[in-house]
Amino acid sequence: VVLALPPDSYVHGTWAYLFSIFLNLLSNAIRYRAEQRALQVTIAGSRVPEGGIRLTVTDNGSGFDREKAGDDVFKLYKRFHAAPEGRGMGLFLVHAHLVAMGGHIDVQSTPGVGTEFTLFLP
Repeated sequence: VVLALPPDSYVHGTWAYLFSIFLNLLSNAIRYRAEQRALQVTIAGSRVPEGGIRLTVTDNGSGFDREKAGDDVFKLYKRFHAAPEGRGMGLFLVHAHLVAMGGHIDVQSTPGVGTEFTLFLP
């Protein structure tokens, strides 16, 4: 994991929600890593002019077809890989926690290349 965060970064939020967000994103990166290369996860951050912080969590894992997933990415019980097993709850929780704290999330992904989540937090 590579961290590239401004040294004086902070967000207002619920500790348990922040823990859950990063637990789910990092465990998904591990679970859906690409077999042909070593996993690399980068967490970068920057301040946004309107206030708050933008965080990106990028991995070089197996990725998924973002276009095919469409609006289902953050819905409950939706999965985009046949294996390994999962319940389709992680990204739903990430989205729900961010919204509860006044933030939002976006995702870009390419099969065989990796995934980038962009989180906006107040």
